[in-house]
Parts: sequence; C-alpha cells; structure tokens
Amino acid sequence: MKSLRFLSFILLLFAVSCSPVKTSRLTEVKYDERNPEWESPFSKDFDKAMFKVTLDVKGKHLSGIALIKKTSDTSFHFSFANEIGMTYFDFELWKDNYRSDYVFSPLNKRAFLKILQHDFRLLLFTGSFNGKPTHYRDPLTLDDIYFYSGAHLFAYLGKENRKLTRLAGWSNLVDAALIGLEYNQGDFPSGISIINPRIGMLLELNLLGR
Repeated sequence: MKSLRFLSFILLLFAVSCSPVKTSRLTEVKYDERNPEWESPFSKDFDKAMFKVTLDVKGKHLSGIALIKKTSDTSFHFSFANEIGMTYFDFELWKDNYRSDYVFSPLNKRAFLKILQHDFRLLLFTGSFNGKPTHYRDPLTLDDIYFYSGAHLFAYLGKENRKLTRLAGWSNLVDAALIGLEYNQGDFPSGISIINPRIGMLLELNLLGR
C-alpha cells in the first residue's frame, strides 16, 4: 500500500488548506449531462470483507484484522482486533447515526471518534447521487474529478478503468480526509488508505477475502 498512490497523497497533504484538494492545479471541464454514475464499492451487492489493517495516529501504532459487514441497506458493522483477539474497535455505523460497542481506551476520545465516523461515512455512503458536480481533470494523470459542493466531496475516476480511485471530503478543517482505493483485479479494491492530515492519521486496509 505504501506505493506511488501513497506518495501522491503525501503531496496532497502539503496542499491542504481550507479544502483537501487544490482546484487551481486542475483543469475545469464543461459539465456533461452524461457524466458517469458511481457509487462506493461497499454499495450494491457488497456483503462483507476482511482486511489486514494498520492504524497510525498521534504516535500510536495498531495492527490486526478488521471485518466490515453490511448489516442492512443503511448500516455497516466495523470490528478491528489484533492477531491475539484484543479488540480495538467494534461499532455500527449509519449515515446519520453511530453505535459503539467497544473502543480501545487510549483512542476512546470523542473528537477522534467523530473524525473516524466521518471518514468511514465518506468511504461507505458516497456516490454520484450527491448532486450535480463541477467536472475537473487532472492534467498529469488525466483522471476525471467531480466536485459535489453540497457534500464537500471530490471523487476521482481513473482514466483507463473508470473506477473510483480516490475520495477527498470534509465537514470542517479537522475532518478533511483523503481516501485512496487500489485495485488488483475485479471491481472491489484490494487496498484502501485513509489519511487525515490534520490529526496525522493513516489507516491502511489490505483485502484478505470476501
């Protein structure tokens, strides 16, 4: 996961100001009514997936196995524990609600958990249904980028495969998050990275199985 994609995120990290993406570095494209529809890879027929996970935040390093399971059309369950079974996180997430069953004590901070919820909602619940976007293009990669102002969301679609490769969104400066999705084969990502530059968080998920 610490690849060229990760390095590109580091460059974006230094560009963060009031927005996690500098539109001045992009080329605006005239809006096209045929803009492609897209959804989170955790939508549609997603059931569950297991990941090998590392989490680095504020000097703490955690690693282990995580399970993301779709529990209804509007909710997901996330559990994360180390290899010997010690639980770090166990919670249920809805688009507008959250229930915590357990949080590792050193990370059981209200402000941090609010940021984590926002970042997972960005990953799990987004799609082109967020409204009419402004269309940009990255002059280096030629990826198409769609900005949904009402949702404070940028979505990147790859030039070649038209898959969702990156999300950038925020509800305020502290919640600004950058999400990268990497594909080896198929339509589901083999690797996901979530960076929150304001709090120095890096969460990496590598797919083990579905």
